[in-house]
Amino acid sequence: MATAIGGKSVTAARDHRARLPSNSALHLPLSKMGGSRRSFDPTPVAILARDRAARPEPIILLAPCQRSGSHYLEALLALHPACRKSLIPEDFFLANSATLINFCRSLTESWEPDWCLDDRAGDTARLAAGFGAVLLQFVDPVAPEVAPPDDCRLLLRTPAGDGIEAAATLFPNARVVVLARDGPATVESGRRSFGWRYEMAMRAWRDSVRHIFSVLADGDGERYHLVRFEDIFTDPAREIAQILDFIGLDRRTYPFDGIGAVPVFGSSTLGRAKGEPVHWRPVARDQNFDPLNRARSWPRHRLKRFTWLAGPELKELGYPVQPLSALDRVWNVVHDGLHGLGRVGFHIGAFRLRQPRIFSDRRRRYLSWRTLNN
Repeated sequence: MATAIGGKSVTAARDHRARLPSNSALHLPLSKMGGSRRSFDPTPVAILARDRAARPEPIILLAPCQRSGSHYLEALLALHPACRKSLIPEDFFLANSATLINFCRSLTESWEPDWCLDDRAGDTARLAAGFGAVLLQFVDPVAPEVAPPDDCRLLLRTPAGDGIEAAATLFPNARVVVLARDGPATVESGRRSFGWRYEMAMRAWRDSVRHIFSVLADGDGERYHLVRFEDIFTDPAREIAQILDFIGLDRRTYPFDGIGAVPVFGSSTLGRAKGEPVHWRPVARDQNFDPLNRARSWPRHRLKRFTWLAGPELKELGYPVQPLSALDRVWNVVHDGLHGLGRVGFHIGAFRLRQPRIFSDRRRRYLSWRTLNN
């Protein structure tokens, strides 16, 4: 006996469904439906956007964290006539890329195998690169209907190392310049500028540098270029010339004589009145400006703590480390334990205040370097 559902019997419903076309017939591959796999938009704006996405751009400036000098490096590169700065000063495209790439992967995994243009991996990469092209168009100061010069390169900047591994996926033709700064100087600058806590900032700097090193070790050596802030500040002409060679811009057209006139932006000390927060107004450099010795006043025990936490990373970047005695090592082990207990207590106390978050990469972006003073 058939069971009635919504006024119809199950048997009748099955007979009706049997007369419908099969799922495979409704979803034939495009090649079997007489259609084209790719649509073509003949409008001039679409053609220019497509051609712009195919050009060898952008230039991506990354740093392990804020206070690394990426603003200064961007200002130096922007002097080149073939560079144009992004509309967004710090875009954080890569730092927030995990959700976007997961979306592309989830989408292609939802398709039947014969729907794919190539294969799942190829279509995922194609989708991600398409979204990357849209992101570039979004921050490009040149309107989509206007074609920039053929050799003009878009300059993106993010003071964070999160998502660096996604650069090749979102921006397949990009060149990535990674800027590092001495760890103690970076942390002290963050302390003066944003109130970073020393212990949290030391660990965050170490973790970010480790992540960048792991990507550089496994990635394409021709895609990444590592440079130190200290070298750029001491000999900017030499370092800029090497960077121009790496990104493929003509050094002969660079105004090297204008390097000395580049102002200082966002200094933790220069151009700030007492009690004034960090600002990004240009400030002329004077003889007292010395960003290389921000941690000069650090006590020895803090320098040794940084060596304990990030000694290998400091050595790899060519920065000095402090010798650690047996007593220093015992003290640091105890410090690690106390820090761990403190973090456990903090998370237990804040458990009830937590809100469910979907975009974990967005959480890292907003709650990492901007909350080191908590």
